[in-house]
Amino acid sequence: MSNSLWMVDAHCHWSDERLFAETDKALPQMIAKNVLGFQLGGVDPSEWERQDDLAKRFPGRIWRVFGLHPYFVAMHDPVDLEEAWTELQARASDCEALGEMGLDFRTHLLDHGKSIQIEYFQRQLALAKQLKKAAVLHIVRAHEEALHELKALPVKGMVHAFNSNAKVAKRYLDLGLYLSIGGKLLNEKNEDLADAVLQTPLEKLLIESDCPDQAPPGRDQHDSSTVWTIAERISVLKSLPLKEVVEQTRKNLFALNEREFRP
Repeated sequence: MSNSLWMVDAHCHWSDERLFAETDKALPQMIAKNVLGFQLGGVDPSEWERQDDLAKRFPGRIWRVFGLHPYFVAMHDPVDLEEAWTELQARASDCEALGEMGLDFRTHLLDHGKSIQIEYFQRQLALAKQLKKAAVLHIVRAHEEALHELKALPVKGMVHAFNSNAKVAKRYLDLGLYLSIGGKLLNEKNEDLADAVLQTPLEKLLIESDCPDQAPPGRDQHDSSTVWTIAERISVLKSLPLKEVVEQTRKNLFALNEREFRP
């Protein structure tokens, strides 16, 4: 790794309770590894508060992303959801992007059916469009339904932790969205994702860790420094210099958010 190269983690969860207590020590360690900025992933109102705390303690390095995660939507009753939605509306203009929003149709998240997730996805898409902010999309086992909603209400945004094939990738790209690539690419058996990355223009890719989740194969834990390993994998797949991959994907994140990060 050249000392002149530096990255911004396009999606991570340092505001998660599993990591938050260690941030005074851990984030300076990430900065020492030339990961100089961190775009967070929103979950619920209490987590947004921790994002605000990080932004105060690490000024200029934290991009806050507020949203109602599909997990939160699936696991709360209508009264709690309406209260959280009201708070999101009040706070949304203050953050850098909106999300995580989307659909997750794994069985354990469908006790209340699919319609409640779809409703809050629609609401958050409309809010992102109204505020002209990027949408950070969480889509698991729900590509058809998500694409239907995104066609009905197009927004600028990124598909976080994209993990599908080239055909699905193209459908998101045709809507103007970026694909954010995480640790799933480091599984050499994941040929569909490798092919999708190979066929996606570098100008439409982002790189994320999603830490503490989605650790690379063979590891139980990881952090934002994983973005370097993912960048190296993309450079090999695309037969491009690492420097080009790092600088272009960083530029892509700046373009999406219509703002730059300066170390």
